[in-house]
Amino acid sequence: MNFTELKAFCLVANEGTLQHAAESLKLTPGAISLQISRLEAEIGIKLFQRTPNKLLLTDAGRTFLNQTQRLLQDFERGVTLVRGGNTGSIVVTSGNDMAQFLAPRIAAFLKDNPLVNMSILTRSSPESLGLVLEGKADFGIGKFSTLPRSISRIRLFTSGIVALYPKGHALSRIKQVSLRDLVGYGLIVLPQNSETRSAIEKVFWNHGLEMKKVLEAGGCSVIREYVQLRLGVGLVHEICVRGKRGTLCITDVKRLFPQYDVVLIYRNDRAPGPLQKRFIEWISAGA
Repeated sequence: MNFTELKAFCLVANEGTLQHAAESLKLTPGAISLQISRLEAEIGIKLFQRTPNKLLLTDAGRTFLNQTQRLLQDFERGVTLVRGGNTGSIVVTSGNDMAQFLAPRIAAFLKDNPLVNMSILTRSSPESLGLVLEGKADFGIGKFSTLPRSISRIRLFTSGIVALYPKGHALSRIKQVSLRDLVGYGLIVLPQNSETRSAIEKVFWNHGLEMKKVLEAGGCSVIREYVQLRLGVGLVHEICVRGKRGTLCITDVKRLFPQYDVVLIYRNDRAPGPLQKRFIEWISAGA
C-alpha cells in the first residue's frame, strides 16, 4: 500500500470516475484502475461496485474513504508544518450569498500564498456543516442556527437585511418601510434552501402576511442586477451592498428581520495548522 494508491482511491471515490483521478495524478485511467485493484488486493476488501459508466463505493469502501481522507489530510498538514505553513491545500465550503464577501479575501490570500491549492465548494449551510463533520472540508462559512459540540466557530461579522429598489420607486417616499409596505411589491429573494430565505419567510408568516415573490436569485449580486432592471424589490445581505449604492436606493430593514452572525467553522479534533491559521486571518481581516 502506498500514497499514490490511497490518493487515487480518494479521488475516484469522490468523483465516481477514473478520468478525474488520472488527470490529477498525471496517470492514465488504466494506471488508476490498476492502483485501485492493487489496493483492494492488499487489504482484502472490495471498495467499489463496478458499473458500465461509474464506480460506486461499497459500504466497506465508504468506511475506508472516511479514514483514508483523514490520513491524507494529516499527512498534508504534517508536510505543511515542516515547510513553515506556506504550501498545502484548503477546502472551504460556503453558500452562494457569501461569494461577494469571500471572493476578494480569498483572492488576496492566494496572491500572498501562491503555492496553496484552494478548493471552494458552494453548498447550503446544512450541507457545509456535513462536509466539515465528514472531514471533506477544512472550513465552512455561513449562517448556522445550531452547531454540535464537536465543531468550533469563529465569528466573522454580523449583518442583516436591507431592501433594494430603483431611485424614484414608491418606497423611497416612505420614511420607515414596514413589512406591509414590502408585501405590496414583488420581492426578489434568495433560494428556498438558504438560511436567509427561511428567516425572511418566517417573519412574514409570523405577522400573518403573504410574501409576494417575483424572482428567486442565487446570490445578492444577481438580485442587485434584477433590481436595476426594475423587476422588483430586492432583499439582500447588508454586507453585500456596502459602498455599492450606485443608481439604487438602499433601505435598512434590519429592525424587521433578525440580524445574524456569519461564522467560520471547523472540527475540534482538526485544530488549524499554520496555513489554516493564516487563512483565517485573511478571511477575518476587515470583516
